Formats: sequence, structure tokens, C-alpha cells
Amino acid sequence: MAGFLLDTNHLSDAISRVFRIRDRIQQTHHQGVRIGTCINVICELEAGIQNLNKPDSYRRRLANILKVARLWPIDLGIAHLYGEIHSELEKKGRMLSHVDILLAALARQLDLTVLTTDRDFEALPDIKTENWLA
Repeated sequence: MAGFLLDTNHLSDAISRVFRIRDRIQQTHHQGVRIGTCINVICELEAGIQNLNKPDSYRRRLANILKVARLWPIDLGIAHLYGEIHSELEKKGRMLSHVDILLAALARQLDLTVLTTDRDFEALPDIKTENWLA
């Protein structure tokens, strides 16, 4: 079964006070569709949370989202795919952030659609994307 992989921009929206996709994440989970993210996205999100007023309220909302959105682990298989994707992009004269390359590797390994507002993934035609914030 396919599923969805949350990029930082979508997860950030889900934990904001005025959110657009929190309910959709929960509905997707309750429909039995896999949805989640990885620790690198959480790290990127935490870097932003550090600069907010009342960061603990954002962390509580994040903890609630992570009750339904799984946290996919990074393993040696992902590391191998990361290297392949990095090489593919280099040959095309393109580059993505380390987090985005990691998301692409997870998406490729687990057959996931990346939920993102970024168009950077267009450099990798086999990586499916959707923008739930559009």
C-alpha cells in the first residue's frame, strides 16, 4: 500500500495554531493509509520551533500528530539510496538539501508520495509529490 511522507512545510502547517492539514493527516491515517515523516524533518522543524514564542505548545501539537503519523527510521538501505540520488542529481547539475535527498530516498524505498510545497523534487521524476497546502 502506498502512503504519504510529510516534508517540513506540511508538518509545520500541521502544528501551527491555524492549521490546514492536521485533520487531513488524521483522516488519512484512519483510512488505513500510511503517513509519516523522518527524524531529519523533525530536526528541521525543531530548529524553527526554537525561535517561536511558546515553543512547548508547538511541541505538544507535534507529539499529537506523531500519534498518528509514523516516524520512519533511517537505515543503511536509505543511506545507499541517498548516495544514488545524490549522484543522479550531480550528473544532472542539480542539488537538493540533505533533508530533501533523504526524503526522496525514503519515498523511493517505501513507495511514498512526498507531501511538499517544494518543486525541487521535479529533478527526480520517479518521486511522486502532492501539495495539500495549495
